[in-house]
Amino acid sequence: MKIGFIGSGKMAEAIIGGILDSKILSPHNIFCSDISKERALYLNNKYNVSTFTQNTEIIKNANLIFLCVKPQDVNKLKNDLHNKLNSNQTLISILAGIQIKKLNSISNHESIIRVMPNTPSQIKKGVSVWTGTKETNQSHIHETKMILGSIGNEYKVDDEKIIEMATALSASGPAYLFYFVESLIQSGKEIGLTDELSYNLTTKMLKGSLELLESATEQAEQLRKNVTSPGGTTEAAITVFDQQNLKKTIITAIKAAHKRGLELGE
Repeated sequence: MKIGFIGSGKMAEAIIGGILDSKILSPHNIFCSDISKERALYLNNKYNVSTFTQNTEIIKNANLIFLCVKPQDVNKLKNDLHNKLNSNQTLISILAGIQIKKLNSISNHESIIRVMPNTPSQIKKGVSVWTGTKETNQSHIHETKMILGSIGNEYKVDDEKIIEMATALSASGPAYLFYFVESLIQSGKEIGLTDELSYNLTTKMLKGSLELLESATEQAEQLRKNVTSPGGTTEAAITVFDQQNLKKTIITAIKAAHKRGLELGE
């Protein structure tokens, strides 16, 4: 197995780190291309992988080829990919909103895997949802499962539509959580806490609460009710959330993200 990355940003780096830390491959079997010479040099120096500024070098050297460019740049890859891949190569795309039929059209290649990871993959706590075409080499399916497992949890699905749903929930989800964290920290500061204490209380509370949720036999709704005593401080806050339709706003936002993902794939 030899793995290549066309586009070598943070997500590509996270996957490279997972592969090397898990000893799935050694550095001499990993190849990266990036339009930035500085980025290529950084990856070479840090991971000792082979780096290039030309995508054609990746196609020459790798049989698993990760596409990690920005989604809006996917059409620029047509000259590099179209009719250039052989039967022992598989494209693995992490591009949000870019459907398999689009990847097929720019490459004229049938063996394609589509993955939607998220940013906690950078610390091997990620969630990746993925699927592949029926033409995809089964050994490449197995290898992809190993690779994605090296950066967190992976879930293979049969229906590509689930990828769009996962994009709205788990891929974009860290941003929603960070947005809420921003609000909690600011709230702590406005009621008199120092910046440092508000940050520490918020982040430690979230970490502990998520660990409790994972270990508990009760669902999130019941855990929330357990904290919400009638007439107490928590109920006062939850009442405001309900008055402002916070739950409905969150659901509407996720649906908007899902709709946008579908639009990007058109």
